[in-house]
Amino acid sequence: MLNYKKEIIYPLLAASLLISVVMLSLFYTMYSLNKTEKNKDFIDSQRFNIITLRNAVLDAETSQRGYLITNNVTFLDHYNESKIQAYKTIADLTKSARTLTALTPMLEKIQRLCDDKFSIIEASTTVQLRAGSYASHLTLSKDRGKDVMDNIRSVLMEADKYLLERRHILNNRMQTTIRYSIIAGATLALVIFGILLFSYLHTLHLFKVILSSSNKVDRLSYQATHDPLTNLLNRRGFEKRLQNIHDNAIIEKQKYAIFYMDLDNFKTVNDQYSHAIGDQLLITVSQLFQNCLREHDGLARLGGDEFTLVVQKFKDKDELGTLANRLINALKKPISVENVMLSVGVSIGVAIHRTDGFNPKKLMMAADKAMYHAKNSGKNKVVFLNKAPSQN
Repeated sequence: MLNYKKEIIYPLLAASLLISVVMLSLFYTMYSLNKTEKNKDFIDSQRFNIITLRNAVLDAETSQRGYLITNNVTFLDHYNESKIQAYKTIADLTKSARTLTALTPMLEKIQRLCDDKFSIIEASTTVQLRAGSYASHLTLSKDRGKDVMDNIRSVLMEADKYLLERRHILNNRMQTTIRYSIIAGATLALVIFGILLFSYLHTLHLFKVILSSSNKVDRLSYQATHDPLTNLLNRRGFEKRLQNIHDNAIIEKQKYAIFYMDLDNFKTVNDQYSHAIGDQLLITVSQLFQNCLREHDGLARLGGDEFTLVVQKFKDKDELGTLANRLINALKKPISVENVMLSVGVSIGVAIHRTDGFNPKKLMMAADKAMYHAKNSGKNKVVFLNKAPSQN
């Protein structure tokens, strides 16, 4: 008489145990791969910071020479921006040195060299400011910054070489881990091949993983094209939608219009009541705007207190004016946010596409320009500007 417990249950238990061991091995290798990949990304980010630092110092030097040659103070603004970028990048690299201790002495040396370099640059620009337009020939010929710049390049190359060696080590480690994962996966496949029931369960598991990944991709796609505060389209999402509408308008010879909207007095709310109150106000304003629109009208928040809207299927300019006034009237009454009554308005610029060669970028510029006309002519109104910016 067959011992069903011995002949069926025990082999299944043994197979399950073996599968568990192989699965644990796979999980461990995947964890190792993930950790190594993150370390590689971290190394790459530091190498990028090194390039950024080098470029910032070079830009500062270029701005210095531009100023000394042309006596144009605009170059000093570029110099200050490059200097700020350089020190910010050094700070980021120094922070990373907690895990890459070999970089610490290099970064300290770079800090000293950058201090010296910027001191030399500022000394030469000071001479220029005091001595006049003919001083550039003297300061450029006596510029001691070249040696310091060469030293900066040398130290940065040394740091990059160290990071590159670390990356090579991590890459070798990843290849070894991948080989182990292939062996573990092959073992698992052989065991699963003989167990129909477990194969079914494993397939079901993979289906769930795929479904979960698909949902995650959908979420990430939504986050990439929508404003997290108002859930409206963001600039990227709006530009994509606008391009689709523009392409269809060209094919079907239809019109569409862009509303460029900027809230009036919003900065006062932020300054007086805090950004948290301002954020809640933006949410309420976006809801009031949406209540004024049709289902196929595309409202977006570009950032800050700037909104934009693309309108299709309208009869004429009067219909657009009616819609714009509806949006303006939506903000006529004070808005209550956390028991605070806030008053804001909206200035609107409108540009209309009429199949005469306007592209979306020029149309956005035209609407933006019209909005500034509305701002400068009293705010809380709509201004139409149907010509491309280059034609005005």
